[in-house]
Amino acid sequence: MNRLRLVLVALIVFLLATPAGSIGWPSPALAAPKPIPLPNIKGSSPDPDTLPGGSNPTDPGKRQRYDYENPAEALRTHENEPAPDDGAAQIAALSPEAEKAGTWEHCQKRWLEYQEKKAAEKAAGKKTSPPLPWRTWLRRYIPNQGNDNQGKAFVLHVAQRLRLGANHGWRSEVHIPEVNRWYDLGNEELGLFYEIKSGRGVDDSELARDKKLIELERAKPNPRRLVYLFAEEPTKGAKAKLRDAGVSYFVVPALKNLINSGGDPGGGGGTGTGGPKDGGPKDGGPTDGASDIMRAPDQRGSQGAALDGFADSPDTPEEAAELARVDAQLAAESGHPELAQDLGGVDFSTLELRYVSDTYHNGSGVQYAFKADELPAADQQSFGGRHAAQLASDSFFVWLSLPPSSFTVNLNPDEPDRIIDAQFGKTDAGRVLLEADLTMKKSVAKFIHPDTRGGQKYWDALRGETKCVSMRQWIVPDTATVRDNDNELYILNAPLQVKMESDVVKAQGVGGTAGCGQQDQATTKHNESVYRTMILPQVQDAVNHAPEYADLRRVYASRVAAEWFRQRSATKHTAYSDLIDEGDISRWTSREPWSPRGVFDRYVKSYKNGEFKVKRTTTRGNFIYTSTFVYGGVDFSRINRDPVSADAFAKEHPTLAASVSDALYGPVGQGSEVWLGGLTTSKPLSEAFARPASATSNPLLYPLAALPLIAWLLTGGLLLRRRRARIEPSGA
Repeated sequence: MNRLRLVLVALIVFLLATPAGSIGWPSPALAAPKPIPLPNIKGSSPDPDTLPGGSNPTDPGKRQRYDYENPAEALRTHENEPAPDDGAAQIAALSPEAEKAGTWEHCQKRWLEYQEKKAAEKAAGKKTSPPLPWRTWLRRYIPNQGNDNQGKAFVLHVAQRLRLGANHGWRSEVHIPEVNRWYDLGNEELGLFYEIKSGRGVDDSELARDKKLIELERAKPNPRRLVYLFAEEPTKGAKAKLRDAGVSYFVVPALKNLINSGGDPGGGGGTGTGGPKDGGPKDGGPTDGASDIMRAPDQRGSQGAALDGFADSPDTPEEAAELARVDAQLAAESGHPELAQDLGGVDFSTLELRYVSDTYHNGSGVQYAFKADELPAADQQSFGGRHAAQLASDSFFVWLSLPPSSFTVNLNPDEPDRIIDAQFGKTDAGRVLLEADLTMKKSVAKFIHPDTRGGQKYWDALRGETKCVSMRQWIVPDTATVRDNDNELYILNAPLQVKMESDVVKAQGVGGTAGCGQQDQATTKHNESVYRTMILPQVQDAVNHAPEYADLRRVYASRVAAEWFRQRSATKHTAYSDLIDEGDISRWTSREPWSPRGVFDRYVKSYKNGEFKVKRTTTRGNFIYTSTFVYGGVDFSRINRDPVSADAFAKEHPTLAASVSDALYGPVGQGSEVWLGGLTTSKPLSEAFARPASATSNPLLYPLAALPLIAWLLTGGLLLRRRRARIEPSGA
């Protein structure tokens, strides 16, 4: 009997302690979101026609920043520590603190759940990618814990900026019962509702209800209006979904600004370190090789959009897919699944250094920005950012450290000893130039292949018994279009040019022949003209746009930036003056093994064997298309620039300067491009960004302030003494 009582008591305690829904029966409806108190706005309410969704919406103006805090920032101190022990994580998961987003206990609980989920997938025989390492997972967890604060801060920013005051009939978290949907801001008298997104994505589950609302309102004489408000242009995928739902959108340009370098870490959490308290860049930054980007030996890197984006960028599509799954899960748990796409869709293969400034802030350093394209498809995942940025950065320093005469490579079967400068041949920049030279030969083979329509036309237009073409073809910089305002350089366009000239090599090529030496000069000149007209434009277009030349374009953009510093350093001291022609490239040698001779041998094999063999039967018998000999090089020894005036820059690129400046704080969309910024400095960031000290904090203030008083007293005393000296004799 006593045992039965104990069992009943235990069961009652269990039932009372267990939340409804966790053991099978339905849980109550979710509580309404807590409204955000809106401010009262002075003056009259805005004209509804001038608001987003009105007949004549007012331009919201330039991008503005809004502040928010992330309670998990303090956990960054755990990035370089071992992963939490499973036992400790299990204990932490039982703590009440584990239910508070951003605490160390909450973090450990989520990490434990992630590990268990991956283990279960593996045990079930599911095809799945390996689990993320602790540090990589933590760097995804931390920013997602600030999603809710970020979203609420942007709602308030929009309300204040558009004058949507509580005294003007506006409320937050407005419920539309017909579709069971809560909207961030709404004015029921106006019939106008706003769904506000601080990121660039949308929530599919919300959008399904939005579509239903639009359909319900369509037949009404005075339909309620729904508008999505974004901080920047939504992704291509988000735009397509909005169009499908019949929902309009409007951009209120804004940039999030994280103002805390750490928060309440909860039990066992770390403390924030470094950086200004107003949300500026912070000392240190991520590791994983990203912290060295654009940083000279005597400079410090900082956290910023570029470094954070590169450090978190996966190396492979498989890793990118796993990161996307983790991001989606963490973002959904935060209540903002749309923010999982915040940095998604960046095509890092197009990444190039396109902005530099000299002597930034109070220390010798630079502010810089990289530009990349958006991915063409909405469901593509970004990867390769760190490798692309490292190549751009390493090349930049190689261009500074070695003399320009070194920046020529040569693949010529007659000159095996003149492939590349010995020092330049130890760098990835040298590797990229040589590989591009070899790739160019393969591009030519693709364009002249007789099985293609254009290739057949090319061969039909050639003359001569063997239809032979032998030439030198090489890549050089075309004129770069830049905006140089003395302290800043914007690289607006950096095209490359392909040159050619007829020439005959001595080395035997395909079929054992040595060039086109037996061909008469008139035929050779005609064939050169055919090639120059029909094939050369295709080669040049490929060099400037094809993905196989992306690395070449990347290192060339860095060459333009480095040349700007090289020329500035000739007349003044710059952030990189000490590196010019120093010759020491030990910090920027190749990150992957390669040898110049290996590339040359692959070229010689192609030269001798050809890239294709096509046999055709004609009225005169068999004819084999093999007689095209291409060799050349890449020459980056000279840079030509076409400066753009201030007026032309402002007219043609009106928002670029603001985008580059804001890119220091977060990724900034500029049309179909994304900008990511960072900075370096020779001083700690806390000093470089420090506000001027108050006068009263100077220990010399009080002695210096007292000097006039002391001087007045001394002067007065001296005058009084002289007066007494004059009076005393007459009174004697």
